[in-house]
Amino acid sequence: MTKKVVLGIVLTAMLCTLLITYKHLQQPTEKDVMNITKNWSDSAKEVYLIRETDEQWQTIFRNSQSVIIAKLKQNWLGTWKLSEKGTLSSTYYPPLEDDQITWSASGKSKENVSYYFGVIIDPEIVKITVETQKGIFENAQIIKSDGLRFFLKKAHGPIYLPVNISCYSKSEELIYSSKFPVHKKVIVQ
Repeated sequence: MTKKVVLGIVLTAMLCTLLITYKHLQQPTEKDVMNITKNWSDSAKEVYLIRETDEQWQTIFRNSQSVIIAKLKQNWLGTWKLSEKGTLSSTYYPPLEDDQITWSASGKSKENVSYYFGVIIDPEIVKITVETQKGIFENAQIIKSDGLRFFLKKAHGPIYLPVNISCYSKSEELIYSSKFPVHKKVIVQ
């Protein structure tokens, strides 16, 4: 009798170990992101992207009011959750009719890091720079997913104000600035 009990305990422990190991080998999915947000007051409506960068998983998704970028991590059971840092940044949704981009800047004071994130709407935009410190402009990473484009710039230090995000065309022409209005050249024929 005791042998059967011990054997049952050992088999159960092995089965649990195999299941947890299997779950830890799984990459995050759209279903995981939907499950993470299902109890939010405004849960995810659409997942645009899940990707691994620098050995960390990121997701971009939207709810009815915003587009959000967040880091994902697994708990000890292998279930995917948002990292303790929560969302990195978010911007409003849906965009306004004349928007070329939507963007926001957010800071994580404990890490001394700022995130500049947005959705690129204007198809002419091919390059985005962010002023991360006085007079220092850095290129933002452009992220493409299923015909949509986003940008992200992680900068060390607090958010530099006023936020200065500049967008450029293929010909390097400035076509958007968060600091001042940009008037496109009109070609008269």
